[in-house]
Formats: sequence, C-alpha cells, structure tokens
Amino acid sequence: MIWMPMYIHIIFSYLAAVGFAVFLNSPKKTLYVSGAVGMTSWTIYILLMRINFDMISSNFIAASVAALICEILARKMKKPTILFVVPGIITLIPGLGLYNSMYYLMEGDFHLALTTGTNVLLSSGSIALGVIVVSSLFRTYYKNLREKVEVRKAS
Repeated sequence: MIWMPMYIHIIFSYLAAVGFAVFLNSPKKTLYVSGAVGMTSWTIYILLMRINFDMISSNFIAASVAALICEILARKMKKPTILFVVPGIITLIPGLGLYNSMYYLMEGDFHLALTTGTNVLLSSGSIALGVIVVSSLFRTYYKNLREKVEVRKAS
C-alpha cells in the first residue's frame, strides 16, 4: 500500500462514499451520514494496516464497525440499513487487487495472479462476513427485545 497522509485518506474516502450514495439515489438526509460511515470504515482499515494487522482481519474489523454504526443509524433515522451499509463498505472493496490479479493473468504470471486473486477473495469474504455477523447479532437482539416487550404488554 502506498503511504499517504491520513487527511488524504479521510477526505477521499468521505467523497467516495458520498458519491456512491448519490449514485444509489439515497435520500439527501442520508448522504453526509453515509459518507461519514464510509470514511470511518476506511480510516479504521488504514489504521489497522499501519499497525501491521493483516488485510483480511483489517477488512473484517472495519466492516463490522461500519455495519454496527449503520444498524444504529438506521434505527435512529428510521431508514433502511442498506442505505448506510453499501456506501459504508464501498471504500473497503479491493478494486486494485482485482485489477492486478486480472493484469497478472493476462501477462501470464499465473502464480502471482492466483496469489493476488486469493487475497482479493478472502478480503471480500471478510467484508461480507463482518456485515453479516453484526447484522445478524443486531437483529437477533432486537427480535428478543421486541418479544420481551410483547410479553410484558400481554401480562
């Protein structure tokens, strides 16, 4: 990864997340919040990478934090979670890795293409797993909470 100052990462990750939210026709109220979630997830990823975490763990942790923030925001703003999750994790998608693995494949360097492609697949899987785990836990918690409230009302 090319070293850049942290403020560059923060600015461009925010702009990328807001741009993707605009592309998805998100409501205007959610644009800035979606950008903040994307910026937060990318900042966590970069900080973890700088303290020598591996790429897969960094992606999992950053996606988990983004999913947690998105679940909370969705309930506070009374909007669907997907409005925040997609722009929130779009900055984590390993696009350069996908490009490089295809480049190495076209150049005939199959070993490097396989290595890079495997890292990309594992990173993408860790992002998906981070979102799924947090969303499942959050929804299970709220389902149990709702059931307890219904039992109390019935009593």
